[in-house]
Amino acid sequence: MADKEEKEVKVNLSFTTEKLFLYGAIADAVIGFLWAILAAAADSEGAYRAAGFFQGFFFAVLGGLVLFGLSKILKGK
Repeated sequence: MADKEEKEVKVNLSFTTEKLFLYGAIADAVIGFLWAILAAAADSEGAYRAAGFFQGFFFAVLGGLVLFGLSKILKGK
């Protein structure tokens, strides 16, 4: 059998503030939608716990974006 050749790939990502807020808003909309569905269907313990997880994740992403935006505003002045 021939050995597989390993190849190293470097990835360089760069986001503007506007793009980061756009992607964050999309992520928050999806997470909020899942949170609402799971909270409405919380007839089992698993759905209730998943809704709680998405609630925390929603506010973590939203809070992170708000703090990032505030830091960009303060850095720009």
